[in-house]
Amino acid sequence: MPQPSGPAWVAQFPGSKSVDDLLPAFRDKVRAFISKLSDAGATVSIGATYRPPERAYLMHWCCQIAGYKNKAGKAVVVPASAATPMPGVDIDWTHGGSAAAAKTAAAQMVAGYAIRYPAALVSRHTQRRAIDMTIAWQGTLSITDFAGTTRAIATAPRNGSNPALVAVGKTFGVIKLMSDPPHWSDDGH
Repeated sequence: MPQPSGPAWVAQFPGSKSVDDLLPAFRDKVRAFISKLSDAGATVSIGATYRPPERAYLMHWCCQIAGYKNKAGKAVVVPASAATPMPGVDIDWTHGGSAAAAKTAAAQMVAGYAIRYPAALVSRHTQRRAIDMTIAWQGTLSITDFAGTTRAIATAPRNGSNPALVAVGKTFGVIKLMSDPPHWSDDGH
């Protein structure tokens, strides 16, 4: 019997924060980049790597039902009845037809997942090709790129959005998605 949506679902189908769960080729690039960041004195905190498809499904539909603003700033809300089923996830998005209860439960899930951007059904995370990581440092970061060239990054911001750091990451094949502060992948998506 389907269980109503809500915060209890957030603990189901946990995601990973382990670099080991990335595809081997990308995993090796990420490890090399993180190693150079650490050697240079930066701190790296990993928020997510692999996201099981079931978790992506839950995150996607709770965003749709709770509502979000698209890139144009327009509010988007999808009725709970529009949620497609997924094998192995016995969830009742509709709360027996109560639109208000469905929207409230979806919003609680969005908060529980700490979603900041609408979640995709299929993403580089579900494909094991992305990592969310927060990077920070003080002063000048002297980091060696993949070719062995040391680059001094003295400009702000002193985080993963710094264009000079983004360029260093790219030499490793770890590419920043600029619109999503912690997100890096093998192709920038």
